[in-house]
Amino acid sequence: MMSRLIWQAAAMLLAISTVSCEKEPETSGSGPLKLVSVQPESGETVSPGAVEVTFEFNQPIDIINPQKITLDGTPVENVYVVLKYLKADIHVEGSRNYTLKVDKGAIACHASKEKNVTAYTTEIQTASRATRSPEAERLLKYMRDNVGVKMLSGVSACINWNQNEALWVQKHTGKYPAINGFDFIHHVYSSPGGWIDYDNITPAKSWADNNGVVAAMWHWGMKTNDGSTFTCTPGGAPGETSFSPSDIFYPESEGYKQMIHDIDEVAEWMKPIAELRIPILWRPLHEAQGNWNEQFGGTSWYKAWFWWGIDGPEACAELWRVMYKRMVEYHGLDNLIWVYNTGDSMKWFPGDEYVDIVAYDFYNQSMDGMKRIYDMMKRMFPTKLLAVSEFGNMPKISEQWKEGMHWCYFMPWWDNARTQDMNNEAFQSRDHNNANIDWWEDALKCDFIITRDKLPSFRN
Repeated sequence: MMSRLIWQAAAMLLAISTVSCEKEPETSGSGPLKLVSVQPESGETVSPGAVEVTFEFNQPIDIINPQKITLDGTPVENVYVVLKYLKADIHVEGSRNYTLKVDKGAIACHASKEKNVTAYTTEIQTASRATRSPEAERLLKYMRDNVGVKMLSGVSACINWNQNEALWVQKHTGKYPAINGFDFIHHVYSSPGGWIDYDNITPAKSWADNNGVVAAMWHWGMKTNDGSTFTCTPGGAPGETSFSPSDIFYPESEGYKQMIHDIDEVAEWMKPIAELRIPILWRPLHEAQGNWNEQFGGTSWYKAWFWWGIDGPEACAELWRVMYKRMVEYHGLDNLIWVYNTGDSMKWFPGDEYVDIVAYDFYNQSMDGMKRIYDMMKRMFPTKLLAVSEFGNMPKISEQWKEGMHWCYFMPWWDNARTQDMNNEAFQSRDHNNANIDWWEDALKCDFIITRDKLPSFRN
């Protein structure tokens, strides 16, 4: 947009100077219209996202019929002329070929008013995906290099957009965990200067500025059946939602448009973080499988807990792939490391190319139960990093390590009563619903546990 304004301002200044001169500038041209060049060149590979295409002609031109300037047959919305340059602002997705066409009769010579009798086209190719940022690559390599050697500690932010849980751990142990995980749970309420404002990236920025690793998830709310609020919980009751993730297969449906709208909203909040070269461990569509499993899939109690899993594995996996392509290829978010929450079935898995880390959420699990799940994950995903993305009351990490459970990181779930208000007396307590200070002290005695002070900078 800025480049367009500069071009238009230059054109206005030149037009003013032309009026005061006795003869037209040399750029006025004469004779038949000829194409001089196109940038990017036809067939050139470009990155997904916003692209400015420029057709240069041998003389000044005017647009006569903008409907005849098309991208794959659809009129280009942002097209304009600056002297002899025809400019089109387009948006392209990854892994595609596009044809931009200036058809016959679309433009005319400014001096003679003769329309173009030749159609001009250019082919645009886009890369398969945005290149992962160097910072995200460094973080991912760091975790891979430390498998079986070190493990990152982490916490989940209390409710959504703060560092309260990390501050609670630091208060009682003197150490900050390496990872702070945020949640876009209140996305429908965010507004500039409001009680929640995801445009204000201070919580994530300040954590990263101190070498901490940023993680994020999304309790993705849809309108309840009675329209009174938003929820993740599927069902037919007034306070539940009947929103169907299967709409992801129907791009013309209102459900598909709603999902794309919400994904775009979260992507826009992530862009300023990406611009600061901060990598994010991104865990969307968590716990999709719910109680569904290979033996009892889709029956009675064996069902999904969240709306994105209620239609089964095919719709959920496609939603993941659409989200990935939208965020990475359309929005150009190259700072994301994709964390997939698994169950016992590969049917829900969106594909190797869409996932970097596989995680599991443990609550009130015995050591034997955890070991069975860890071994299952190793069999299902032998090439992936494995993580504990949520937990409550699981065995000590020192004991898990001895049993060969070499997670790349762990993150206990938050305790609202403990850390919502740091000025409350409850914040002084060592107790916690999911990981009390005794549990943390055991973890921090282990030489393989990485806290924030031990992390290198991934942004240098």
